[in-house]
Order: sequence, then structure tokens, then C-alpha cells
Amino acid sequence: MNATPYRPAQAEREETARLLPAPAERDLPPGRHLHHKELLMRQIDQDTTHTSHQPGGLRRRLVDAAAPGRPRRRLVLGASLAAGAMAAVIAVTAVGSNAPTTVPHAASTPGGSVSERGPGGASPQAVQLLTRIAAVAASASAPQVRDDQYIYIASQVYGASKKIGADGDGAKAQYNDDGTGTTHPRQAWFSVNGSRDGLLTEPLSTGFRPGEEGVNLGKNTEPSLQLPTYTYLASLPTDPDALLTAVYAQNIGVDKNLNPDQEAFQTIGDALRESLMPPQIGAALYKAAAKIPGVNVVDDAVDASGRHGVAVSQDHGNQRTEWIFDKDKLTYLGERTVLINDDSAGGKAGRILVSTAVTERAVVDKAGQKPSPGTAT
Repeated sequence: MNATPYRPAQAEREETARLLPAPAERDLPPGRHLHHKELLMRQIDQDTTHTSHQPGGLRRRLVDAAAPGRPRRRLVLGASLAAGAMAAVIAVTAVGSNAPTTVPHAASTPGGSVSERGPGGASPQAVQLLTRIAAVAASASAPQVRDDQYIYIASQVYGASKKIGADGDGAKAQYNDDGTGTTHPRQAWFSVNGSRDGLLTEPLSTGFRPGEEGVNLGKNTEPSLQLPTYTYLASLPTDPDALLTAVYAQNIGVDKNLNPDQEAFQTIGDALRESLMPPQIGAALYKAAAKIPGVNVVDDAVDASGRHGVAVSQDHGNQRTEWIFDKDKLTYLGERTVLINDDSAGGKAGRILVSTAVTERAVVDKAGQKPSPGTAT
């Protein structure tokens, strides 16, 4: 495989967009509006002098998600029971602890350990690494799922916040910590085919309000690459070129702050973060990412639970988004966004803006149900 960039022609994009299921051009359903409203209110309740940082890879968590237009599964930061006698919990992958932890400093100096770019496309190192990751993904066992079940994702997450000065000038906001703040747990349940209401529990440092068990995310009856269901993912083409064409086609006009190549990388990252991927689709997504210009390798990156790994990265503005993988097993660990250079809020190059660590993925029978102990694979 070479590093020649692959950019579908406009006509090809439009034809692919026509053939794919149409992404929703609509406002969010009431459940998701409630979700973002509740998270925003909790943030205000915590400290009215703090404002959430909205880094690039997981950008505009509250504003974008609550605004009209195509919905996306952006991570919102600060933002199992038996059916009868026994719950059917299958396809569990436990990869860490859900206990709160402290976000480690960035292990790499941006620019120092990042691979050299190939001519106009992904670096040769990125192509090689993603090819190996794709082979591992393809060899995984396909989970057995039913339409009436849920995909359960547990993770640890961290998002930087800033404090606005006494004069109320947001342009002078400064970070509240040094990028090594405490993470918090996040658990999400997504309907396999989107026909049932999803559920999110993501307590902030002050916790959910008394009696509050979670936020109803609503149904996802019009999935897209930005907001997929397992059934939708399973329906996608397994040919990397066709899949990448679909990625670019559905990205048209989604985020004006990013160019098409950056948006394509972010969209694939969205799908990887909170989903249980059909093996052949996962492999195709990694092979597709190897064709995106500007994709590089970071030799050492650390996820929100402190696990070191190798990362596939891409720059956007003054930020770098990194997908982190176990160095030996080449399995997905998490994602982070770091500053490339010092910024006006006092952040130094390498400062962590967002960090996640996926600790468990499973198929369960109902929203709110957790995998049974000892069922990890």
C-alpha cells in the first residue's frame, strides 16, 4: 500500500451520498436536547466562573449537538440487571478500570516524535501501522447481537476547562489546571438498531442530582457515519475506497472549521470511540484512514487511564487528535487531543485538552444493564 492521497471526485461523492441511507437533516430529538441541557446546567451549577473547553477532535460538544443540522456522536464532557433469573450479556471486552484517575502529562512533544508526512498524504509509518491495525481488527470475532439489544460502552474521560476573568472577557480565559486533572467515568448504552432509547450516565465532579440515574438519549432511527448504530455500521461497504468515499460524502458542510481531510479523520474517530465495530468494517475504516492526507504516527501517547500506546494522529489548527492503540496488541485504547504550540490561555505545547480511555465494550439486553463479572473476553 502506498501513501497516495485518496480524494473522491465531487461527482463520486454525490453519487455515493445518493446511494447511502440519507443522514438526518433535522433538529435533535427531545431526548438528546434534554441530555445536553442537563449537562450544561450541571456545568453552570458547579461553578459559574468556569467554561468548558471545546477542543477540535471532540469539538463544540454542547453547541453543535444542540443546534439544528446533522447530529453527531460527539463526546460531551462535564458532560446489569437480570432479565428474569439471568441476563444475557455477551461479547464483552474489558480493557481497564472504571475507577477515577489522574490524566498523565502528554508523553510526546508535538513535532518531536511525530512521523514525517508522505508527499501530500498519510506518512509511510501511518500507512504501515494502520495496515497492521486493520489486520488485527479483521481477525476479531464478530459479536452476536439482536436488534432488541444494546451496545454498552464504559470509559474514563477528561476535558480541560477555562476560568473567565473578572471582567467577563472570554478571550482572556485561562486553564483551570495543568492538563493533569481528574477524569470521570462515562457509561453509555446505544440501541443496536436505534429503535430504542439510548441512555447515558456521566456524573461530573459533583455527581448527578439526587435520584437521577441517567439521561435518556432518545432513539436513533436515522443513523449516519457521524451517529452510527451497530446495524448501520454492519451495512457499510467493506471496500476501503468505497467506505472513504462515503465518509467524505457525508461530511459535506458538517464542520466549516475543518477541511474535508480533517473532517474525514474526525468522523472515523467518532465511530471508533463509542461503538462495537463489526470486524470487517473496523478493518475497512482503518484502511480508509490510511488514505487520508495528513495522517501521522506518534510513537508514545497516553490515554485517560494512564495506558501508554502508539497513536495515529492528525493536526487541525493548533491541536493534534490522536487515536491511541496498545503497542503490542494493536487494539484501540482511547483518544486524546493535545496542543501543538503554546496558546493564549497559558497552555504549553503538549498540554492535554481532551483524553478518553475505553474500559469496556459489551452487548447487553437493556439500557442500564452492566456486563456480568467474569464474562470478559
